[in-house]
Parts: sequence; structure tokens; C-alpha cells
Amino acid sequence: MTALSKAIRAPANVARRIVPAAVHDALLNVYDGMSYTFAGLPPRHLRAWISPLWFDFRDTGRDQLEFFVEIAGLQPSHRVLDIACGIGRLAIPLAGYLNERGGYEGFDIKQELIEWCQSKITARKRNFRFQTADVATSWSPNGRFSVDNYRFPYSDRSFDFAYAGSIFTHILPNGAANYLNETARVLKPGGRLVSTWLVYNRRSVELTSTAATVKKNWNYDHGDFRVKSEDQPEASVAHEEAAIRKMYAEAGLEILEPFRPDASYHAGRIPDDRSVGIHLHYALSIVAIRSPSRID
Repeated sequence: MTALSKAIRAPANVARRIVPAAVHDALLNVYDGMSYTFAGLPPRHLRAWISPLWFDFRDTGRDQLEFFVEIAGLQPSHRVLDIACGIGRLAIPLAGYLNERGGYEGFDIKQELIEWCQSKITARKRNFRFQTADVATSWSPNGRFSVDNYRFPYSDRSFDFAYAGSIFTHILPNGAANYLNETARVLKPGGRLVSTWLVYNRRSVELTSTAATVKKNWNYDHGDFRVKSEDQPEASVAHEEAAIRKMYAEAGLEILEPFRPDASYHAGRIPDDRSVGIHLHYALSIVAIRSPSRID
């Protein structure tokens, strides 16, 4: 966490301990109103939609951008697609990295998040655009399209780089295969995709004590994937490594080995209450290239 963001948060932390709830809430509203101007932070209630607040918003966005540049070859002139862009955790640091030849497109199912990004980020950077995805999920039940057949609203071969952060962790295999195919379609030949997954290896689980952890976090086994809840399977989905590799190959995406720790969601960020973050040991990033031989 930066010194500036700590300073901005300090009044709210003190207020929570010493002032009445009504006054505390009023101070939080003031803090939220200033947080983007002074610390590059969206309001807390919007950040809570995309991840627990114990993930530092600024640091996770910065670390992800560094990963893109260092490991995946992102360039300032690239056109970037942010799949399930949330509340701009990646868009905000990218706005200071991409130049006027580059550009950014982001989409998400939550209209409230998109409207905030449009009003704050697009207002400052006209080559950064956001739109709501009309997709039916547990969090957007009125969407017109299913994850399994949603077509990204972009032309073929229109992006140099794509990011799918913490979305395949909430999509079952048919939807994941569709999103990989759609990403490959809109990438230029040789374009890069960085995506994050909850990954387990069936053979490794059988041979180690991790079986207990895997079963505890994703108790329901469906062969090539496991879920935390049968009532709401999208809440958390872990995919078997071999199944992931097959989906990538079928989409015409070549994986750049190895799978790597996720730059944002990794075990180093597990809070003191270990039980709420132990699953992050299974959070991995996959870097892939769209094969030049893929036929759209």
C-alpha cells in the first residue's frame, strides 16, 4: 500500500473506532468522494464488488501491469481488451502507461461499475472505453445472453493484448471455452492473452496432502472441474490443468510455459485470517499467444 493511500484511509480508520456510526458513515462518504482524486481509488462499496477490501487496489493493479510488461510483452502502443474489467483496477494504471497510439476497451456485467469507469476514467482518457456486457449470470440474472454463447462486441483481430482477471474462476467449462474462443477471435495473430485461473492437477492432488485443501475449497467434483457450491457453482470454480490446456489448444491459443503465480491474487496476499485466503495457493496466471494459423 502506498504512503498516499494510507494517509487517505487513516481518517476513516480512526473514525470507525471513536465516532458514532452515523458520523462514521458520513465521513466514509466524504472519503469515498475524494479517494479517486487524491489516491486513484474508486469508492469502497464499488471495490467490494470485485474483491475483498483486504486486497490493496492500487498495489494489485500496479503489480498486474508490471507482470504484463515484464512477462507478457505489453507495449505502450498496444490496443488492450480487459475482459470483466470490474471497477478499473487495471484501467487506472494502464491510463498512465498506454500512449495515444494505444487504446483500451473494457466490459463487465455490472452496469454500476461501468458507469463509474465511464464518468471517471473515460472522462480523462478518451481512448479508454467501457461497456456493459448483457450476460446472464448469478449476479446479472436478467442478461440476454449466456456465458456459453456470448459474442464479444468487437471486430475480429482488433486487439494486441487481452486480460481476463478472475473471470475463469467464475465460469464453468462450456463458458470458459467460449470466452477463450472469443478472445482468440478478437486478438491479432501473435496477440497475447493473460488470464487467471484456479488450477489443480488431478494426479498431484491424488499423491499429496493437498487433497484435503482442494476438497475443502471446492467440495463438489465434476471431473474436469470442481466447485464450492452446487447451488451457485459460479461462486468459485477450479479447473483441472489438463482440461485447461485442451481448451486453449482448441481455441488456437499457444500457452507460454510455465503457469505462473497470479500477480494480483497470490498467496503472499493472504490476510492474517488464513482460512479466508488459502485457496490463493491455486491462483495462477496463464500467458498465451494467438496462433497465426488459427482460422476465424
